Amino acid sequence: MKKNLLKITLTVFGAVVLTISALATTNVSFLPTSIKVTSGQNFNLIVAVNPQGVNNYTAKIELDYPADILEVKSFSFGSNWMALSQSGYDLIDNTNGVLIKTAGYPGGLSSSATFGTVSFYTKKAGSGIIKVGNGALALDANNQNVISGLSEVIFTVTAPTVPITPKPAIPTPVAPISEPTAKQPIEQLMTQQVPQPSLLAAIGIVLTLGTNNIWISILMGIIILVILIYAIYSFIQRKRKNF
Repeated sequence: MKKNLLKITLTVFGAVVLTISALATTNVSFLPTSIKVTSGQNFNLIVAVNPQGVNNYTAKIELDYPADILEVKSFSFGSNWMALSQSGYDLIDNTNGVLIKTAGYPGGLSSSATFGTVSFYTKKAGSGIIKVGNGALALDANNQNVISGLSEVIFTVTAPTVPITPKPAIPTPVAPISEPTAKQPIEQLMTQQVPQPSLLAAIGIVLTLGTNNIWISILMGIIILVILIYAIYSFIQRKRKNF
């Protein structure tokens, strides 16, 4: 009776362990959960694993992405992970859009942790999905693959905005304004022809003392004539006395 009870207990315990093991699946998540960037820029994508309380000792993450839009520039593991670089467990293929990284966790990982960070470069504008590939796995203590679900993240790449430079206004041509100089009046005076007075006009100006009055001219003529007669008379008288 006791033997039968022990067998039943062990059977139930084994079933419970198997049930817990089956229910304890490892989730893979991304951060950020959505991505919007500009073409020509880089962005980082954090890959996290959550064993949900059951130790995971090895994780292999496979990411599929559109290689015509994105290019993997680098990958770095999170803390405490020990990378496995064997063929088939470590790959960056930017031609087909596949990234594979594998690492062990000493002592086992039972809580959520960062598996690694992927740095992507955006080659052109477009949109698509980065998702966990079918080759991903997470191994427990029994080397059972306990990974569940194929997580994915949607990204959008926009074309860069080209700033519009306003065209400079074309100034209206203004005719040059010539400023008068101090030399201009002098040059004009020098180029003007000054009329020359005639001989008679010159004599008239002298006789009239520059007044151009005919009566003054007659008076001046009489005075000159009287002076000449007196001078002649005085000259004749001097001559007579000498004889």
